Amino acid sequence: MPKPPPSLIDPGAEAALLGLFMRDPRRLDDRRVRRALFASPPHPLIFDALRAAYDHGELAGDLLTASAAVERIPSLPMPRSFCADAYEAADCVLPDALLTHVSALARRRQLRQLASGLSAVADYPHPDDDPETIATLAARTHELRNGDRPDTTCALESVQTETVQWLWTNRIPFSKLTILDGDPGLGKTALTLDLAARVSRGFPFPDDPNAPWNAANVLLVNAEDGLGDTLRPRLEAAQADLRRCRAFPLDQIPILPDDIAALQHAITLHAAALVIIDPLMAVLAPSIDAYKDQSVRLVLRTLATVAEATHAAILVVRHLTKQTGPKALYRGGGSIAFSAAARSALLLAADPDLPDDHRILAPVKHNLCAKPNALRFALRPTGQTLRLDFLGASPLTADDLVAPPPTHASEPIKAAMDFLRSLLKHGPVESDAALTQARAQGISHYALTAARTRLNVHTEKSGFSDSSWSISLPPDDPPAP
Repeated sequence: MPKPPPSLIDPGAEAALLGLFMRDPRRLDDRRVRRALFASPPHPLIFDALRAAYDHGELAGDLLTASAAVERIPSLPMPRSFCADAYEAADCVLPDALLTHVSALARRRQLRQLASGLSAVADYPHPDDDPETIATLAARTHELRNGDRPDTTCALESVQTETVQWLWTNRIPFSKLTILDGDPGLGKTALTLDLAARVSRGFPFPDDPNAPWNAANVLLVNAEDGLGDTLRPRLEAAQADLRRCRAFPLDQIPILPDDIAALQHAITLHAAALVIIDPLMAVLAPSIDAYKDQSVRLVLRTLATVAEATHAAILVVRHLTKQTGPKALYRGGGSIAFSAAARSALLLAADPDLPDDHRILAPVKHNLCAKPNALRFALRPTGQTLRLDFLGASPLTADDLVAPPPTHASEPIKAAMDFLRSLLKHGPVESDAALTQARAQGISHYALTAARTRLNVHTEKSGFSDSSWSISLPPDDPPAP
C-alpha cells in the first residue's frame, strides 16, 4: 500500500496523545485506543512500549516510568527527550478532543488504504486472487465501520444516585409517566381535575404522609370536554386557582408525536408541575397504531423524554376494554406497551360495596415503590357539576375490581330482582334503606347492582342533602295499588 499523504498525519497530535498516556495510563483502556492511530515514526513503536509497560503494571503516570519503558526500544534516539516533550505537550490539550482528532485521521488513512486496494483489484484483476482480496477488504471495511461508532454508554460509577420525587407520594411521580385507566362515565375527568385543583392551591393529597408541594401550575390537554361548560365549572367546584390552570382549546390540542415540541414548550413556558392528557388515545396521530407495541413506544418514549426534561408529572388517561378480567394490567385499551412504559399505573373503578356514586382508586403497577393502598372516594353533586370526597383506604385490589362475576351468579341475581320488585312495588324507597335491607337478607352488592340494571331501576334525588337519593321501578313496571 502507498504511504498516506502528509495531510493525513499529525505528528504533533500523535506525540501529545502518547504524552497523555504517560500522564494517565488508564486512558489506554479506552476502546478507541489502538496502534493504528499512530502513523508517524517512531510513534507506533513508542505506543507498543507504553502498552506493554501498562499491561505489566510498570506505567505509573509519571515521567520516570514512561521514560524507562520507551528506553527499551532499540536504536531510538533521545528517548528521554522525546518523553519529556510529549509529557509537556499533553498538558496543553483537551484529552477527548485530541483523541477524536487522531482517531479521525486514522480512519481516513484506513479508508484511503481500502480505496487503494479496491482500485488495484479493478486495474489488475486476477481470477484466482480477486475473491480472497475482496473478502479481506470487505472484512476490514466492516471492522472499520464498527470501530468508528462512538461509545454512547456511560460507566455507572459516574452516575449520581437520585431519589424519586413524588407529586403524590407513591402514586404520581415527577419526571415520569403515570397512566390512569377506567371505564367511561366513572369520573376519571372529575378525579384528574380534583388533583389539578390540589396542585394549583398547594392542598394536600389523600393518604400522603409528606407535606404538600407549594402551589404550582397545571397544564390540561383535554380532547373531549369543553373549557367553559365542563373544565372550568369542575375546577371551580374543586376550589382550584384558575390562574394556575392552563388548557389548550379543542382546536389547538397538540397531536402526538407530531406536536411534542409544542407540548414541551407549553410545559416549560408555564412551569407546569402536573400535565394531564385526557384521554391519550384522542391525541395520537393517525399514523400511530395504538395496538402495536413499536408504534406506541415511539410516542411514549418521546413523552417520557419530555417528562424527564421538564421535571413535570405527566398523567395520561385511558379507557378500559370491555372484556372482564383476568388482571387489571391487561385491561387497558390498546397495546400493553402503554402500561409497560408508565412508571405508575392506577385504576378507577366503581366501589362494589357502596352505592353507585362511590369509587375506588387502586394501584395497578408501581416500578418505583411498593404499592400504596387503594382509596375510596365519593362523587358528590355540586350544582351542575361534581366534587370528590375521599373516604379512606379500601382492602380491594385492582384485580378484584376487574374480576369477572362468578359463573354461578344467576340465582343471587334472580333473588335480588325478586327483592327489588317486592321492595319497590308500592313506590320509591331511599337508596340507603334499600341497601341496608338487601344486606340484611344476604344479597351482595354485585347481585343488587346487576338486578337494578336488569330491572332498569330509576335513581332520583329525593331531598336537599347531597347523599339523599331514592330508587324506583320504571314506568312500564308500575307500583302495585
